Amino acid sequence: MKKILLEIQNEDKKNPYTDKELSEILGISRGDIVQFRKINNIPNSRDRRKELLENELLDILGDNTNITERKITEILIERGFDISRSAVSKILKSDEIKNRIYNHSSKNSETIEGNNSKKEINVENVLKINNSTEKENDFEMLIGYKGSLKEKINLAKSAIVYPPNGLHTMIYGETGVGKSELANCMYKYAVRTGIKEKESPFIVFNCADYAENPNMLMSQLFGSIKGAYTGASENREGLVEKADGGVLFLDEIHRLPASGQEILFSLIDRGEFRRLGETNNTRKANVLIIAATTEDPDSNLLDTFRRRIPMVITLPNLDSRPKLERYDIIIKFFEREAIRINKNIIITKEVLYGFMNYKCKSNIGQLKSDIQVSCARAFSKNPDSSDKLIIDVDSLRTYIKESIKDNEDNLEFSFDRVNLEDTYIDINEINSNKMCLSEENIDEIYKYAEKELKVLESRQYSQEEIKNIFFERLDRKFNQIKKNNIKENRKKIHIMSENLNPETINIMNKVITVIKNQYRFVNNGLYMVLATHIEEAIKRVRNEKNIINPSLDNIKENMSEEYDLARYVVTIIENIAKISLPEDEIGYIAYYIYKFCMNEETMDKKVKVVIVTHGKVGIEMSKVVNQILGTMSTYGIEFPMDMPPQKGIEKVMQDIKALDFKNDILMLIDMGSLVILGEKIEEELGLRCRVINRVDTILAMEAGKSAVIEGKNLDKIVEDLKKNKYYSIVSNKNYKSKDINKKDLVLTLCLSGRGTALSLKNRIEQKLLKENIESIEVKALGVIDDQKIEEKIKELEKEYRIIAICGTLETEINDIPFIPYTDILKGNGIDKVIQYSKYEKEEEKENKLENLIYEELILDDVEGVSKEYIIDTLVAKLEDGEYVDSKYILSLYKREAMGGAVLGGKVAIPHGLPEHVIKPAIAIAKLNKPIVWDNEFMVEAVVLIAIKENNKIEIKELFKKLSDENFLDELKNTKNKTDIAMLFY
Repeated sequence: MKKILLEIQNEDKKNPYTDKELSEILGISRGDIVQFRKINNIPNSRDRRKELLENELLDILGDNTNITERKITEILIERGFDISRSAVSKILKSDEIKNRIYNHSSKNSETIEGNNSKKEINVENVLKINNSTEKENDFEMLIGYKGSLKEKINLAKSAIVYPPNGLHTMIYGETGVGKSELANCMYKYAVRTGIKEKESPFIVFNCADYAENPNMLMSQLFGSIKGAYTGASENREGLVEKADGGVLFLDEIHRLPASGQEILFSLIDRGEFRRLGETNNTRKANVLIIAATTEDPDSNLLDTFRRRIPMVITLPNLDSRPKLERYDIIIKFFEREAIRINKNIIITKEVLYGFMNYKCKSNIGQLKSDIQVSCARAFSKNPDSSDKLIIDVDSLRTYIKESIKDNEDNLEFSFDRVNLEDTYIDINEINSNKMCLSEENIDEIYKYAEKELKVLESRQYSQEEIKNIFFERLDRKFNQIKKNNIKENRKKIHIMSENLNPETINIMNKVITVIKNQYRFVNNGLYMVLATHIEEAIKRVRNEKNIINPSLDNIKENMSEEYDLARYVVTIIENIAKISLPEDEIGYIAYYIYKFCMNEETMDKKVKVVIVTHGKVGIEMSKVVNQILGTMSTYGIEFPMDMPPQKGIEKVMQDIKALDFKNDILMLIDMGSLVILGEKIEEELGLRCRVINRVDTILAMEAGKSAVIEGKNLDKIVEDLKKNKYYSIVSNKNYKSKDINKKDLVLTLCLSGRGTALSLKNRIEQKLLKENIESIEVKALGVIDDQKIEEKIKELEKEYRIIAICGTLETEINDIPFIPYTDILKGNGIDKVIQYSKYEKEEEKENKLENLIYEELILDDVEGVSKEYIIDTLVAKLEDGEYVDSKYILSLYKREAMGGAVLGGKVAIPHGLPEHVIKPAIAIAKLNKPIVWDNEFMVEAVVLIAIKENNKIEIKELFKKLSDENFLDELKNTKNKTDIAMLFY
């Protein structure tokens, strides 16, 4: 046992060993270590550092009269303490530390002399929690509180607020998933919401400490009276009494033996207990129990105990949580280490890839430990570096390196909503309560530039490489700014204007007028982003801070028109603000203009989104979408409800021709019969057209944003909509079935044409060689080196059939399919290249209307009680015959709610979404008398269409028949189902 004493004597006094750590170091059971401490009157790890920690707290509080708990924690970590903010909060709220603060301030006559000034110490100020940390007092400090933990947090809140005293709760999850942290948050929530008193206790007890000693367990939990056991020389209060009115957190509850669990029954059932040794006296305690376990509660706890804990919350492991949450957790831990070592940290994207992908067996706890080790290794290599620490692959543990090495030929730096880049963590931003630079931060483009430059310089790129790479990253940053600010309406602009300086508003009134005179299409979101940026620029110049724009030369070269206008905008700013802005600032303003403004020529090149509906639904929807997106992004066209199909099609075509579109069209339709519009547009207007057989506001908004705001080409828009399941069917002709005799060519594209483009070229060629494919040639091009890239491609098209463009910069050139460089790295992009090469236009099958007509789906001379009755009856027949699935009827009624289709005022044509069609069919109801349809029409027949995309020929034939004025007369004269079916042959 001398070993225990020796380890404790030599331990780090700021971070003493816990009993568990001593047990692991010495190979002695935790129970024996606890027993040794008790016999030798050695305090536990918390108490051993208590005085030292409190002295440090007094020192910190003496210098700062208005400091937050978060800042105190950061300073303590910086001074070498391994401590959480919850622990700091608990210490600050204790009466003991309050008294020490009061006595400390009294001794100094409540003033501190220094630097010929006096600073008054106010005890209330010292203990005050700053409002800026209010949201972190409970669940919002948990990463994932709006994501994977949302449901768990709702359960936790329910457990706390349930009357009269809350529900006892079991938190179940693997080691390191955050059970203790959730319990702490539950306590904070109870205090903040007034469920528990402000000074109510939060007592933590690890059941494993006394799992093998029931008497010691009872003594610790319930206290003991003098003489209760050998050595019990006085009455002793237990943890249950200390937790009265608050929360008792029982960690590792599964380590309690059956007898230990039974001990808690009376406390849980009646709030009663006795101290060890008491026989007659019964005590009362109002305690909310939160227990935590890594083992299945149903298998490792008594049923009688388990039933007494009504709320069970299961926490997910790290692998099952979204990638974005894992990324946020990684950044959070690196921020903590930056504060600890007081250095800025640069993390390479390869390191981030490693931490995002390796298997964390012990979840968040292990991730935290591995990040600390990586920082320690990087620090040991260069402890004297001035202000920054670079975390590269050499800093990682072996098993993390292996996760990178195993995929080094196929590293994927893009995850769900996460794009990995070299990342710069600035301790000044953290200390000022600002987290890592957000994609939404408009006014901090300068800080973004400064951080990116530091990262690129640490990579030892040449100046030319830095300029090119920075230009790519700046473009992505502006795309994100644009994406996050396309929904600014007048009301928001008005609210935002109230927070701007009058000087800025004066500038913006003139600037926006100038810009609108120059550009026909100006996105409403420009006002907010540019106003905020200009205000920040003025502030920066007046504070004598640098404005750096490494992409200035590229902007001047590639955005000359926008740059000239920006130069004029800068003169307006300088005249009003009485300052002088550097040329670098002109480049940033030019970029804002480039992203948010379009002239007519640019707008003509965008894909046009057209919404065609029966009735005015499409027109009204288009107005809503355009208002939200702040620009003319969609066009609504009405198909008159009472117009025969053929005439309606002609009317729609006339409306489209009147719009005088110059580029591709994406058409959203509310009925499958309108799919023929796509072919007519291609034949009569010579424009490519894709048709989506679905109409709703979300789909229209996403399509409009992709077309006009993001500038995607037609194929990319459709691909993205399909990927995100925004629609069910698309009618189109695939890309380029012509030029079949030319050799296939793949272009790889980047800014310079040397870096990424050459790397992609080599990778594709290696794959083609491996597949023995000699029919595809690959060429690398650079956007900067070859300013007239479109002309170059046109020249190449004379000799080649260009089947795809691959690279880092998305293009929309001649509708050539674009494959992102990440897809090439993953391998599936190269498969797409091969697929495009092998493409041959499929011959349309000979489809006939008669193939969709089945006598079992025909109702003859049926009495129509109502519209709903007829629809339900026909759909039931379709479901019984397994023509549609159970969700088809819901999709049908949703479409009907938007406006039903009635041809000639007499034939109703209800239909649902094709994605719910199993086998195409048409169900028909011949009514024995007309019924009211949509409070407007008297319908004599119902033709319910359940079709898929490839049924457009049958639909054309169907509408041709239904448009015949003699059709209804013939239908009325039919005598049976066979006659009705024959009408459609």
